[in-house]
Amino acid sequence: MLSPIAASTIVNQAFRFIELSPVSSFSDESEEATVALEQYPEALKMALESYDWSFARTLRILPPLVLEAPDVADPDLPHAYKLPADCVALRHIYEGDTFAWRVDAGMIRADRADALTIRYTRATERETDLPSLFRTLVSYQLAVLMSPRFVGSRTKQADLVSNLKDAFTAATRADNHTASQARTDGRSDQGDWSHEARR
Repeated sequence: MLSPIAASTIVNQAFRFIELSPVSSFSDESEEATVALEQYPEALKMALESYDWSFARTLRILPPLVLEAPDVADPDLPHAYKLPADCVALRHIYEGDTFAWRVDAGMIRADRADALTIRYTRATERETDLPSLFRTLVSYQLAVLMSPRFVGSRTKQADLVSNLKDAFTAATRADNHTASQARTDGRSDQGDWSHEARR
């Protein structure tokens, strides 16, 4: 359940970023509350989708589905697997380079029938479970989404976008310290191609 605006540090901070006073609750009949209610889930989802966050990283084994009408098997990829309901972004299928697969509307279709081990970013709605720098990132994302309605200055809107990029960099750098340097797919490190390209 999403936090009420009155208890939401993310929403309150977003309103401060766009230089407006926070509204009292999602049930407030003001335009600000209506826009915040509409855009808050979107901002959170966009931030979760943007990176393989360690706090939302989940491993799951998926058994193959038995398809029933109206679902039908794809002749090229006849086996299907249902993505977990809390999956925001599929990050990796282990051994996925040895078979063909694609994602279709909440399901993975593949040309093999074995159970699949996947890594994905899960949805989370409890703000207390989120790292502080990630909450700031969501606040900036929310401020950017609300800015066309509440921020008249294009310069201020551009500043919010720039601050969003900075918040993303800070949050991802902090998140990198929570994991080992080894690749999560088990392969040997191939180096940083962008660093090599700049040499």
